[in-house]
Amino acid sequence: MRRLLIALALCGAAAHGADLPPDEEALKLADATRMEEEKPRDLKLLLEAAALSPQGGADSQRLSFDLRWDGRLSPVWRGTLANRLDWRFASAPQRNHGVNTLKEAYLSREFGADMMLDFGRVNTRYGVATGYNPTDFLGAGTVRSVVSADPDSLRQNRLGNAMLRGQKLWDRGSLTAIWSPKLGNGPDPDGASLDWGASNPRQRLLLVGSYRFAENLNPQWLLLQEQGRSPQLGFNLSRVLSDATVAYLEWAGGRQQSAWRQSLGLADQGWRNRLAAGLTWTGANKLSLTLEGQHDGAAPDRDDWRALRANPLAYGAYRGAAGGGGLLTRRAALLRAHWQDALVDDLDLTAMRSFDLVDHSGMNWAEARYHLGPVDLALQWQRFDGAPDSHYGASPARQVWQLVFNYFY
Repeated sequence: MRRLLIALALCGAAAHGADLPPDEEALKLADATRMEEEKPRDLKLLLEAAALSPQGGADSQRLSFDLRWDGRLSPVWRGTLANRLDWRFASAPQRNHGVNTLKEAYLSREFGADMMLDFGRVNTRYGVATGYNPTDFLGAGTVRSVVSADPDSLRQNRLGNAMLRGQKLWDRGSLTAIWSPKLGNGPDPDGASLDWGASNPRQRLLLVGSYRFAENLNPQWLLLQEQGRSPQLGFNLSRVLSDATVAYLEWAGGRQQSAWRQSLGLADQGWRNRLAAGLTWTGANKLSLTLEGQHDGAAPDRDDWRALRANPLAYGAYRGAAGGGGLLTRRAALLRAHWQDALVDDLDLTAMRSFDLVDHSGMNWAEARYHLGPVDLALQWQRFDGAPDSHYGASPARQVWQLVFNYFY
């Protein structure tokens, strides 16, 4: 507990700020972390209490505290800070534990209206897809505490990367350069740790550029170079097909090792493509439907997956090493529905189905959330299906209910 309090104190003194500006909407994709002139935000606090059904495991209650601040320190300097603490309560008091996530803590220096330099811990969120983001190069392995299966929650509530980031804007384009140094060798299980080994496990250089060819055609290109690894390329594009429909495409490719082959002692390296493509339709009644297909050329296909499952040691090693930003198997799909002001005002309904197309297992998640001034009340349901050794069927909890109370200040 003492170490956890020390970490929180360091977070409070680290810098100044709130979270990054959100990813741009589909029509205006340029750079998910591009510079924008914003009004300084006041301190924002979120208190979240959650209770899980018994199937959720021994840690059936949770209390979370989320702090965000974004402020201007001078006409050219700005600070950003975002920190989250999740404290889980178990039936046995000695098993109570907390996990602190320093999401962001960085300083920004502006050089006119078209150039900026950032230094510190920054959570970059690249990609236009909903459930699988192959171009989210720096986000792999940075989630310390999973509080929801919602992809947006996983992208927001994670560690940022220590980096030096420069951004430049032109009338029709933008360029971002990021240097992220190596600060550790792997994740730290200590809940109070700043966990630099998870966010900065190796030195990385990332270049991101975009160019607006037309009003609704603004693709984005990425180039990643990691220490000891081959360069990786990335591409993002979204396009309006009609008044209600947007199509998107996200691709990454490069020479990679296959983790599943390594678990079988079959080291190899070849060109691997990762892809997410989908459609989002939005109706006049604020109902949005998204269908997304996902492909990871570095993951096992049906025959390879069957061979892995027949080898318990290799299967366990592969699942233990998974979570580096790729898919567990080669092909998957996602169906998501979100209905704002459903049935009555201030009631939002969300439902999601993640489906493994290789072993036909799946994960279902649904939420009903009611907004009442500064308070949100939410009921969440999650269920896994499939064979006991399948992708989703291997989950120890087949069905989980969660009641969530949010207070925003």
